[in-house]
Amino acid sequence: MAPSPNTSRGPHAIPRGNPTKERVLELLAEFFCLRTKDAAALLRNRDITENDARSVRRTLSILHRDGFLCRLDLGAASGIANYVYGLSDKGVDHACENGYSTASTKTLDEHSLRTLDDELEISAFHIALQRFSEASGLAYSWRQTDLKHTVHPDAFFTVQDPRDTSKEFCYFLEIERAKFGNYRDGEPQILRKLGAFYDYFNSTDCEKEWGFRQYRVVIVQRTDARREGLLKALRAHYNHRMFWLTTESAYRENIGGAIFRTPKDDVSIAFSFLTL
Repeated sequence: MAPSPNTSRGPHAIPRGNPTKERVLELLAEFFCLRTKDAAALLRNRDITENDARSVRRTLSILHRDGFLCRLDLGAASGIANYVYGLSDKGVDHACENGYSTASTKTLDEHSLRTLDDELEISAFHIALQRFSEASGLAYSWRQTDLKHTVHPDAFFTVQDPRDTSKEFCYFLEIERAKFGNYRDGEPQILRKLGAFYDYFNSTDCEKEWGFRQYRVVIVQRTDARREGLLKALRAHYNHRMFWLTTESAYRENIGGAIFRTPKDDVSIAFSFLTL
């Protein structure tokens, strides 16, 4: 049986001197999974036109045909294609061979559609963080592989002001879209998960596994109402400034603004990554 096009390690190779295809693969090595409009915006670095989207869609389609990309369809149930692209096994090999693999580089091959929405939200946050860091003169690092330790975040990143290299702030990212549920002994799953981060803070195990003891946990939720509900629950159980809560719309619109709320102290105070 012939291999499927998204996993083939066949003879197709990227021609020398094709910087657009190489840049697309480089972006997917960095951001794991992207839709056409996301890839086009990163590639063009401006507001995109329909011609931009059409051109990038063709590039993605060719890279998928040639086995460098995996493509999953979030719109299959509706009958309207909504493709998400990521590196195939062959694409990961190519990234490693060409020296642009990162701590986010992993294959989309055999990835579950069930968690793809969360993966896209992680990529959206990563893109927003990159843009804010560039605009603000901050340095950041991002890691989306080898995350499973005593706590298992969706991503890990650091932010640092290059003018003061003695301080590097560490963050765990959690995408939380579900309502309170899956109760055990009266405690919902989300509080059990955040309670693990609370117990892990400033611990020897954290230092052994991650190389630091203190951190912040950025929690992204769908709506302001859900964020307010979680803030209230955290004040009652884990009242600590390590928890920074935001919403999808808030960070997408202005990640540099005061968009993070913490359960600790004055609840009217909001933070940003400039609060280092």
